[in-house]
Amino acid sequence: MRIITVTLKVLFGLALCGGLVYLALYSNLLDSLEGPNLDGSVSITWRSGIALIFLIAVCQLVSFLAFRRGTALVVGLGLAACVVASYLLFGSKLGFIWEPHNADGTFPITWRSDLVVISLLSVTQGIAFLSLRMIGSDTVKRDTKRVAAHPNI
Repeated sequence: MRIITVTLKVLFGLALCGGLVYLALYSNLLDSLEGPNLDGSVSITWRSGIALIFLIAVCQLVSFLAFRRGTALVVGLGLAACVVASYLLFGSKLGFIWEPHNADGTFPITWRSDLVVISLLSVTQGIAFLSLRMIGSDTVKRDTKRVAAHPNI
């Protein structure tokens, strides 16, 4: 049973890391980490590798702490909702309307996109927390109704 728990913790940490990498690719994090090339593209160098190793370590730490506190389900559902929402938002007509567009239709990804990603992450985590709390409180209320009103002596 211990091996299954550790495996779930590690897989949850890797899933958390994968979700954050996905969100980081749609923000300008690589731009600020690596610096843009002359043609506007970004090359991935050793700095990105160090950042990925650091991100994996932090995500594993968060995973182990989340399982210890019992919040892994909330974090996982919130992160999954954030990835789905960002995928739908960035691929829609409303994607990147907050960025200034050039005459040829291109646009730089700036700090505004970072704020949108952070907002999406915060809102979906909050919704997941409130949803599971409301579901949990209904379960507790139903369970307390079944308990006898007087103690057995």
